[in-house]
Amino acid sequence: MTFRLTPQMSAALRAGQSPLAPLVEVVLPGYTMRHLVGSGEVPWGDKVFTGLDSKFGALVAASTLKDGIGDEAPDWTLTFVPPDSVSAAELTSATAQGGAVNGWLAVIDRATGLIMPEPIQLFAGELDVPRLRVGKGTRSVEWRCTSALEPFHDQEIGARLSDAWHQLVAPGELGLSNMTGIERTSYWGVEKPPSAVSVITGTTRASFLGAIGL
Repeated sequence: MTFRLTPQMSAALRAGQSPLAPLVEVVLPGYTMRHLVGSGEVPWGDKVFTGLDSKFGALVAASTLKDGIGDEAPDWTLTFVPPDSVSAAELTSATAQGGAVNGWLAVIDRATGLIMPEPIQLFAGELDVPRLRVGKGTRSVEWRCTSALEPFHDQEIGARLSDAWHQLVAPGELGLSNMTGIERTSYWGVEKPPSAVSVITGTTRASFLGAIGL
C-alpha cells in the first residue's frame, strides 16, 4: 500500500480541473457494496461505484484514517444508513463479520468520466465489530474495520524491533543487543506519516483527504 500519486494523477490535481472520488468496497457473503462517496456513479474496470447502494443504503460517515503505532494496527469506522430493518439486521449479523473492506482515493478524468490509473489504496482490512444505533426516527449501522495487519497480532507472526525477537529469528546475531531506549515510532501501513492538515471532522471526503495529507 502506498500514498504516492501517479504522474497522471499529480498533473490532474495540479491543474485543479479533475474531481476526487473516494471509493469504498465492502464484500459480504453473497453481496458486494461499492460506494462512491457523493452522488452519481463511476465505473472502474468491471466494477461500478455508486453514491447509494440499492440494498444497504448510503455511506454517511467515516472516521479519520489513522496509522497504528506500537502494538496497535490501523482501524477505520464506517457508518451506513440502511433503508429498513431487514437490511440493518443483515448488516449487523454474525455472518457479516470478517467481510473484506477496501478504501481508495481516485481522480476522475473530467473529459471521459473515467477513473485515472491508478487510485491510491488507503485501507485494506475487514469488518470487526458492527454496532446498530437507533434514535428518534433514525437508524444507522456503525462498523469498526480492522486493518489487514491485525492478524499479525492474533497469530503472533511478524517481526518486532527487539533483541529477543531478533535472536529468536537469527540465534546468536547480536545486532540489536545494545539498542535500548529508542523512541523512534514505527508506523503501520505507510512509508512515512502524512502531513498534518486541518479537515472537516466527520465527513468521509475529509477523512480520505486528510489521510494522504491533502
